[in-house]
Amino acid sequence: MMLSLKLLNPISRTLSPTYTLIFDQGRIRCSNPKFGFMEFLCLFCGKDSRVVAFSCKSKLCLRCGRVKGEKFGYKIKEQLHPDINYRHVTFTIPKQVRIIFYQSRQDKEIFNQFMNAGWKCVEDFVSEATGRNVLCGGLVTTHFVGRTCEYKPHLHFLIMDGGIDKDTGEWVTLGKFPYVIMHRSWKKHLLAMLKNFDLLKEWSDVIELIDRKYKVFVARIEKSALPKDSKPLIEYISKYLCRPQISQKRIKKYSSKYAEVEFEYRSHKTGRREIEEIKAVTFIGRMMQQIPPKGLQNLRYFGLQSVKNRERTKRLIDKAIGLLGVEDSYQETIIKTPSISPSYRDLVILWWGSDPMRCKHCGNQMELVRIWHPIKGFVFNLFEQLFGKDTGPPVLNVSFG
Repeated sequence: MMLSLKLLNPISRTLSPTYTLIFDQGRIRCSNPKFGFMEFLCLFCGKDSRVVAFSCKSKLCLRCGRVKGEKFGYKIKEQLHPDINYRHVTFTIPKQVRIIFYQSRQDKEIFNQFMNAGWKCVEDFVSEATGRNVLCGGLVTTHFVGRTCEYKPHLHFLIMDGGIDKDTGEWVTLGKFPYVIMHRSWKKHLLAMLKNFDLLKEWSDVIELIDRKYKVFVARIEKSALPKDSKPLIEYISKYLCRPQISQKRIKKYSSKYAEVEFEYRSHKTGRREIEEIKAVTFIGRMMQQIPPKGLQNLRYFGLQSVKNRERTKRLIDKAIGLLGVEDSYQETIIKTPSISPSYRDLVILWWGSDPMRCKHCGNQMELVRIWHPIKGFVFNLFEQLFGKDTGPPVLNVSFG
């Protein structure tokens, strides 16, 4: 979506006609071949071709958001240790504290401290739950909104289901534990973080209020470990750790006449799907709230999950869980593996289980033959490179008028 806040009318709180036009056209522009595409052709039989349109890559585009989530899933999968189980932990904040985060939403420091507080909580409750001095690992990302797209910052952690005993070097599994340990620890570290951030004591009354009102703060850990298989794991990560602002299928209706948006969500209270209808400007405002402050590194690795010391920590983990025998047989090396970015083909296979680049007629793989840019024209043309002119078939279903 191409959005411009300059077109908003702050007095009437409605969308101007120009803004409505851009809202509609911006939605169509993404994945429209009129704005650039790649063409693939079967060079064996020449009977099948496919045009893949460019995406808009906007931070507010729901189509691009889904693709970003899947690529994020691939990236995280590369960093997880295959022999270790992982648990999903969510840390939320009391509603009275949201105003502190909202008024500081352009300050990346509050979110830096927020994620660090979450990690301190993880270290604390893992050691307390196991009864040992444990070195664990995990990664965290921040979400800024809830199910109805209201401003609701919270943390999503993937933590190892256990850690290394610092005294014995043995691997200790987290297993079952009283959840009150985690809730109590989260309250302690979140309050400490808020007091440290509020140097001018502007929010001291709010902090004291929630300290008296709540015995513990809500944190949730999944009872079962994350799936091991590649496809379910990537789908899980992309769904919960890097999902778009709102799924397109949840948007039920958009009325340009009344400038209203109708969408559905699953309510935590009722457990059922609810429908909410709000003004389009309010809906867009909620979308804008999800853009993180400039310069924020919204994915962090901690402890044994540290990327910087990945090979060394992998050695420690393998030894602790008994995968390695003689320590002297290991020679520490730094191996940098290139990050894998899934292609359009990879994502389609993941989503629908079919290969979009397989010729329907002869079964061979289709090859890239053209790349067209709306300003530069054809920036790549296989036929011109081979024959000096474009002798290939015309681009199908694309109009440049």
